[in-house]
Amino acid sequence: MMKPLYKANERCIYQADIAKALRRCGIKKGDILFVHSDISAFGKLSTLDAAFLLKTLIGTLKESVGSAGTIIMPTFTYSFTENKPYDMANSKSKVGILTEYFRKLPDVGRTTHADHSVAVWGKYKSELLRIGKDTFGNDSIFGKLHKLNGKIIFFGAPFQSCTFVHYIEQMHGVPYRYMKKIRGKIVDSDKEYEDEITFYVKYVVFFTLLSNLEKHLIGKKLLKEAKLGHGRISMVEAGAFFKEGQKLLDKDIFFFLKNEPKIFRIFNTFSCFFLKREPKILKKLNKFIERKFFLNQ
Repeated sequence: MMKPLYKANERCIYQADIAKALRRCGIKKGDILFVHSDISAFGKLSTLDAAFLLKTLIGTLKESVGSAGTIIMPTFTYSFTENKPYDMANSKSKVGILTEYFRKLPDVGRTTHADHSVAVWGKYKSELLRIGKDTFGNDSIFGKLHKLNGKIIFFGAPFQSCTFVHYIEQMHGVPYRYMKKIRGKIVDSDKEYEDEITFYVKYVVFFTLLSNLEKHLIGKKLLKEAKLGHGRISMVEAGAFFKEGQKLLDKDIFFFLKNEPKIFRIFNTFSCFFLKREPKILKKLNKFIERKFFLNQ
């Protein structure tokens, strides 16, 4: 008999429950999934065997897409941003225990991107491992996900974790971000070399939350959700998301910045004023804040 994985609302959650939630979100065989994860969201753990839990969760995701499917997980390290070398084999993922477990599996590959690496399993593994050095460009993992019309999954993770948003922003050319080059060292097996990536950086004087965007996508029935214990699994198709995001930015280039709480809106309104009228002042202020409080950037 299968062991329970979680307990929530006085009932146990099994692997079959997770599989059903994935199907309710629209996941099917052959899908390409980009998975943001927070495995603590569903309830209290019913097992102390971490390896069993992680293996079962990954196994459930693999079974949901089958042998013709593909799974991508972020294994972001932010190495160059933090002035550290990126070691493809040993630099740990900073975006969750499930992603760190996944990247170490023998049939999984990892990209060379020094800040926003991903781990890939499945049919399109070889193609998706060949990415460019522009973090959110056409040849980035996000650009390839868009071209293949993959599905972005929030496996217990909040919508706020959605990195694909920055690809939408770069493709549209939002004024509150700018292109930055970052250099550093990459370690790949027995090779070490200097490399450079480009990153579409947000001016630090702006604040972003994605709650309004999330509500909009739910209202348009583009973001599908399935409750699971205390958490939920959500899914949005990359193609539809990109198209809707571009429409929103066409109507209001600052749409992604218009969020609660009120203090965010005040700061963003203030920053937008200078960005539109006195961009040099805003850029000088941004540079001062970066040097003062973000010395690693």
